[in-house]
Amino acid sequence: MIKSMGMLFSIAIALAAPLQVQAADAFTDGAVVRVQSSSIEQGWLTGRIRLDQNKCWMVHLDKATKDHYTMLALLVIDRLEVSHGARWAPVAVKPTLQASPAACREYGAD
Repeated sequence: MIKSMGMLFSIAIALAAPLQVQAADAFTDGAVVRVQSSSIEQGWLTGRIRLDQNKCWMVHLDKATKDHYTMLALLVIDRLEVSHGARWAPVAVKPTLQASPAACREYGAD
């Protein structure tokens, strides 16, 4: 009985823990994401991640921000989460940005 309760507790902890996603798994063209950017506006912004002609990952927003931005580069993103159905999994942006071409670290939004 105690052994089975321990197993149930372990399963409950695993299900409650946030999903951890590596950047390589999250950055697939067209993945649904949500982002926060203190330099653009407050709150979560949703969209899809896309690889542009410069080989830079950009978030194409579902709707324009109040300042009419429609795309955000990783450079201006503070937090990024990728959708896994009903769950959002956080992704570290900095490692991907650091491994990107230099041009990706020079501009932030469109």
